[in-house]
Order: sequence, then C-alpha cells, then structure tokens
Amino acid sequence: MDYVDLEKLKWHSRRSMLELDLYFDRFLRQDGLTQLTEDELSAYKELLEYEDDEILGLFWRKDIVEDKILQSVIDKICSLSKHAICN
Repeated sequence: MDYVDLEKLKWHSRRSMLELDLYFDRFLRQDGLTQLTEDELSAYKELLEYEDDEILGLFWRKDIVEDKILQSVIDKICSLSKHAICN
C-alpha cells in the first residue's frame, strides 16, 4: 500500500465518537497500519465501514466477529490502546 492510500485510511479512521478517536489515534500513532498484512488491511477497511457503536462494542468485547482476520485487527488496535476496558 502506498503513502496516499495509507493517508486515506488514516483520514477514514476519524470517527464521530471521541472514545473511538482515542483508540484509532493511538493505533495510528504507533504505526499500526504499517504493521498489518494485506489481508489485515482489507479487514481494517471493513471495520471502518461499521457504525461507531458497533465498533465500540467490538473494542469493549460486548460483540464478537466470526472473521478471524478482522478479530486480529481489533486485537491489535486494542493492544496498542491504553484503555483498560479493551481487553
């Protein structure tokens, strides 16, 4: 993925919910996108299409996804987060 594509993904990672911005901002500042495989990048794009409340439910483990690659991305975002509620 080239620089422009990564920057577009960063822009699309901005959310209307402060809690999500905190998760995504921490992930992006730790160069999380560059650590993802191509399959994981596709799953990340898929995650960004979810509604904010759905994403928050996934981060807080109130909801689960069947897709193992998407779950891996969620786990990586959470592992770089300082939020104790994301475990």
